[in-house]
Amino acid sequence: MIRLQFYGLLRLMLSGKESLELPWHEGDTVGLLLEKFQAVEKIPVTGKLIDEHGTLHAGTIILLNRRNILHLKKLDTQVNDGDVLALFPPGAGG
Repeated sequence: MIRLQFYGLLRLMLSGKESLELPWHEGDTVGLLLEKFQAVEKIPVTGKLIDEHGTLHAGTIILLNRRNILHLKKLDTQVNDGDVLALFPPGAGG
């Protein structure tokens, strides 16, 4: 299983849900897991993380086992059984 953890606006959109587990399959990537997540979640949340071209929005942070996927292979980063993905949408403020 892969645990997805939600922070910021995502947690608010998901009515306070802190995390969710998804089944892991050989060859899964961060991008595939986000697609699987959106397939089971009625609220359109992945658009807060990824644009229409499949690129991370500026300011989006996705950590795989506390390592930023921007320093790995981005959405093509492979995941393994037991991994944890922390999802932080872009923040705003001033």
